[in-house]
Formats: sequence, structure tokens, C-alpha cells
Amino acid sequence: MLRNWRLWLGLAISLVFLFWLGGQVQDFDRVLDLLARAQYVYLLPALAIYFIGVWLRAVRWRFLLLPLKPVSSRRLFPVVVIGYMVNDILPARLGELARAYLLGEREGVSKSATLATIVVERVFDGLVLLGLMLVVALTMPFDPTLRQIVWATGLLFLGLLVLIVAMSARPSWAEGLVSLCLRPLPERYRAPLAGVALAGLTGLRALRSARMALAALALSAAAWLCETAMYYVIALGFFSHVSVRATLLATSVANVGGMIPSSPGYVGTFDALAVFSLGLFGVGRELALGYTAVLHLALLLPITLLGFFYLWRENLTLRGLSQARLQPSLPADGPAD
Repeated sequence: MLRNWRLWLGLAISLVFLFWLGGQVQDFDRVLDLLARAQYVYLLPALAIYFIGVWLRAVRWRFLLLPLKPVSSRRLFPVVVIGYMVNDILPARLGELARAYLLGEREGVSKSATLATIVVERVFDGLVLLGLMLVVALTMPFDPTLRQIVWATGLLFLGLLVLIVAMSARPSWAEGLVSLCLRPLPERYRAPLAGVALAGLTGLRALRSARMALAALALSAAAWLCETAMYYVIALGFFSHVSVRATLLATSVANVGGMIPSSPGYVGTFDALAVFSLGLFGVGRELALGYTAVLHLALLLPITLLGFFYLWRENLTLRGLSQARLQPSLPADGPAD
């Protein structure tokens, strides 16, 4: 049990959010009635928009990988989808490690450097989500709790951006920082970990080019706007009047909540924060919960099924992938580093 402490911690946090959400909803029969009356025809265009966003994420990854190896977006798309699938059904965001492993095996790219490009993606995602929150903040007074979320998110991601840009611009400084961080460790661990860290720094090379960095940031914004549009289109089947600001805020707050350790698929954290965001616009808890349940299922089920298809096509199994050097042995990239 102790070995799976991250899983148990995530489950406990999800249960806390679900318990809070359950306490906010007074009439679950009304939730079922609203679900029965919703118009599900909007799911088809919503899913089409969503997968355009996933494709844009593959294009963004191609830009970040260019200094390592040119890989087409068509080849990256299945890897991105498999990463989503793994995140949705396994704990501890193992999908990020799965992506690094799969790309390393398929393309001979350093897994450590690939993982660094995924870290850059997450920083750009955080900055875009912060931007969406600020757009809403300019047009309405912010709830105090939400203001704290914005400040915390902004400080975290701006700090990370400054750090990785500095590390990409000054490799010698980054090497010194790595050496300083590893100094307290026993000698036998220092050399291999330093090799892994320095290999990973090569994944930050794209940030040395302002053009590549801006292209990746613009693609991040486009991908999140696609996801926001998906939220909006699904909302058309639930609400008589759909607020663009409400969907912008739900997208940003619920996905920032994805940074909180939780169960696979972000169950509880996503739902509670989405319902909270919609409540700021006067949406009733029952209606918000019914909408969020359908939205969350639409975000999880199709891409998970597609991820299993791509996994089958690669002649892999989920069990095999989860055990295939995704844990401490991942950095052992061999010649690819």
C-alpha cells in the first residue's frame, strides 16, 4: 500500500472534492431530469472541435521537438492520444512518461529530452489558462477564492517560464544548477542523474528561438480555445443562454484543478471546480452538475477509446506500457541520449 501512496493520495483528494460537490447539490432527481432533457446532438460537433485541438497539440509538440529531430505531426498525434488515455486511466500523470517512452522507442529520440519538451508544454498550457482567467477578470469582479487561484497559478507558471528560458539560454548556468542540486546525493547516484538531467536540458533548445517559442505558445492558445469551444457547444444542449465568459472560466479553472493530485481522469477536482465556476454566473448547482458530468465524459471516453486503438496498432498493452521503463529506469535512454 505504501508503494502506491500517490494513488491513495489522489483518490482521497478526489473523494474530498466529490464530497464537497455532493453537499452543494440538493436535488439529484432534478439532475437526472435535466440529463434526460438535454440535447445530445451537440456532442458530435463538440468532439470534432476537441480533436482539432488535440491535433494542434501534436503540431505544437513538433515545433518543440525540431531541435532534437523533425517528426511529423501525423506521427506525433497517436503518441499524444495515447498519453491522454494513460493519464485518464492511470494515476500520477503517467501519460507524460508514456509519451516520452513511446517517442524514444519509435523515433530514437532521447526520452529525457522529450520529457523536457512536455514540461515546456505544461508551462505554456498554464500560461494560456491564466490568460483565459484574466480575460474573464477584466469583465467581472472576481470571487476572492478565484483571485487566489489566479495569483497562485500566475506566480507558479511565470516562475517556471523564467527558469526554463534561463536554463535554455545559458546551458553552463543550467549545468551548474544541476550540479548544485545533486551535490547532497551519494557519489554513486550523482553521475547517472547528472547525465539524465543534462540530456533533458537538450529538450529546451526550442526556447532559444523566439519564433519557435512564440509558435508553440500560439498553438497552445489555439488548442485551448478549441477546448473552450467544445465546452460552449455542449452547453448549447443544456442552457437556454450560454455565456462565453462562463465557458472560458470553467475551462481555465477546471483544468488548473488538473494540477491537483487526484484520481485518474481528474474525477472530483475537475467536476467540483467546473460547477463552482459556473455558479459564479448564476448557474444552478443541479444544472451545472448535469452539464459537467456530460462534458467530463465527452473529454474522457472518446480519446481513451482512440488511445486504446492506437495502443493496439502499436502492438502494445496498457500493462506492458505502464511497466515499460516508465518508472525509475525511464532515463536509461542508451545511445539516444
